Amino acid sequence: MRERYVYLLGGNSFQAEANRQFIEQAGGSDATIALCIMNRPGWEEYVPLFQQMWRESGAHDVQVIVPDAEGHLDMEHAEQVLSRATGIFIAGGNTEKYHHYYATGAFKDLLIDRYKNGVPIAGNSAGALILPEICLISPLDNEQSVMLFKQGVGLLSDVLISVHYTEWGDQTNLLEGMKAKKVQRGLGIDEQACAVFINERLASSLGESVHMVTIQDVEQDEYIAKETS
Repeated sequence: MRERYVYLLGGNSFQAEANRQFIEQAGGSDATIALCIMNRPGWEEYVPLFQQMWRESGAHDVQVIVPDAEGHLDMEHAEQVLSRATGIFIAGGNTEKYHHYYATGAFKDLLIDRYKNGVPIAGNSAGALILPEICLISPLDNEQSVMLFKQGVGLLSDVLISVHYTEWGDQTNLLEGMKAKKVQRGLGIDEQACAVFINERLASSLGESVHMVTIQDVEQDEYIAKETS
């Protein structure tokens, strides 16, 4: 059975080494990449940037999954693309919208199936946040300016993720989320960093800092947090 890879990018989709490794695990020159993106002004301009970056690592076949202008996601098309994909990349943007389209229902089931069959999955920013079992959305990342918890895809468990970690000063929000959900492990991923999981275990970090945050006792109002990077 193939090893299972998850790449969590903290804010910059175009990190060279993270994408090189992702393409390598997806099959290199034989890779077929599904790019899941959101329909927002200018989204078409991003697709050639992904294509060029992945082409430099040998991958030429990139298929795009995107909701239409009316907000409808063609699930028949999505299923066809995902069934052929040897790598899946979920881009960044509005986290609640990414969660709605790519972490629920039939699409979520397809992602889980492909992951279990050894297809590497990468997510940047919003795309990273939706992949664990619990999707933590920072108050800095939604219009209500409150902490939100949603059921994620579930590829990783017992960990909460924060992206743009240092740049947004999101340490307090990650800790409060961990305390609220009684999760003792958190990862704060900086914008130029990527956390690499193999078979659901953190295996390495790429780029700048990935901060490991652990809480010794989440049952107490006064709790002790330890951060390493």
